[in-house]
Amino acid sequence: MILLGKIVLGTASSLVVCAGILCSEGFVCVDVRETQPEVHHIFVVAPAMLVPICLHFVPADKLQNASEQVRPWMPAIRAAAQSLREQADMTLVEVAQSDQHVAVKKEGGSIVVDVKDSQDTVHVSVPLRAISSSLEEISSSQTAGKS
Repeated sequence: MILLGKIVLGTASSLVVCAGILCSEGFVCVDVRETQPEVHHIFVVAPAMLVPICLHFVPADKLQNASEQVRPWMPAIRAAAQSLREQADMTLVEVAQSDQHVAVKKEGGSIVVDVKDSQDTVHVSVPLRAISSSLEEISSSQTAGKS
């Protein structure tokens, strides 16, 4: 009975550690509310670490075009991401019209996009670390495919 308890405790501990590692970069949150033509509400919260992990398994030839386009910009992307991490919360872009509003903000360690109009509302939040990790994975995909 004690051996079974140790096995269960070891398994539970491993699951907790794996969950902690998986959630270490934060969460991607997507919340879409659509009222026209039909009412729909989509709400997804997923560990942000899943994005670069999944990109690792995409064949290099499928990411080749994106890799070629993003690679020259990686030094600027790294610098911008580091600078954004160090800055206080701020609004990066905001556009408002009579019935529409779009805002791109840096909140905490995430980039948040909010779009509202008379019919739809969209909220997307992505951690900066996940964006950086994903872009690094995309930029390195071609070199991994050639080796």
